[in-house]
Amino acid sequence: MEDDDLFEFELQPQQLELNGLLQGDDEDEHDSKIISDQHSLKLVNTRDSYTTTILPEPDKDLDEQLDELDLELDPGVENEELEDEDAYDKFVPTDPSKIEEYKFRLQQEQEIKAAESQQKETNEVDGKANGTENGTYVLSTQPERPRLNLYSPPENFSIVCGSIYRSSFPRIENFEFLKSLKLKSIVCLIPEDYPSENVEFNQENDINFYQIGLSGNKEPFVKIKPKLVNEALEIILDPKNHPVLIHCNRGKHRTGCIVGCIRKIQKWSLSMIFDEYRKFAYPKERHLDQQFIELFDDVEINEKGILNNWLPLRW
Repeated sequence: MEDDDLFEFELQPQQLELNGLLQGDDEDEHDSKIISDQHSLKLVNTRDSYTTTILPEPDKDLDEQLDELDLELDPGVENEELEDEDAYDKFVPTDPSKIEEYKFRLQQEQEIKAAESQQKETNEVDGKANGTENGTYVLSTQPERPRLNLYSPPENFSIVCGSIYRSSFPRIENFEFLKSLKLKSIVCLIPEDYPSENVEFNQENDINFYQIGLSGNKEPFVKIKPKLVNEALEIILDPKNHPVLIHCNRGKHRTGCIVGCIRKIQKWSLSMIFDEYRKFAYPKERHLDQQFIELFDDVEINEKGILNNWLPLRW
């Protein structure tokens, strides 16, 4: 056989399973073929219209190269299965035992800080009494224990512009960080009941809470209602509510739609808006979200914003 002669053969399920494409018992379902010559090795799928090509290596036989091809078709995920869309969007409350554990550790941390502050004051008083400026500090002989990270931001946290922030659902371990933002308002975009620990945090810190339950854009018939988006934007754009935090469950889709609409009001190009959306939504970007942002009519909210001197937004 000449070097440039091509030969092709049907790929049977028992021979190779490529990225879940060759599954089942019906032989007609398997539309993948391998075409091989001296120069290349190709996987051709006639049903889904794609071709993957790899260059042969002299030290590896065909089976080894097919195994590598299988890995190339499923890169970086390491068998991780994406969750069901509804389950992905649904808020899951924090385990009560973790809440109690964190509260206990937080109390310990505060007691240690109070003791350190008191010791410092005592040393300063002793130092002045002895004629020294700063006093003599007593070093603790106790082993240093791991300190609690009090300033842990929620996932997907970022500044939108000015004093408008976005994030995933804030958990109890994020509360100390949120305190540093001196929030006046929180806009929650999920319909589920707000957890008691979050309600308590808002009350203790005089944070106004607004809940506008949005259903995430999902095929085939679940779509965000533009009227609710306008309601959310009225709250977010009003400077009297700043600093304000916008969040949903993951800080990706519903929050991404709201931020995308804000970017339209700021006259960003669609390519820039979608770029930002995809950055935060990865790896579960939804084309319906991007379609919603593109088709969103911002005339009404623009007029209201200009009338009330909410616009333009300050950076």
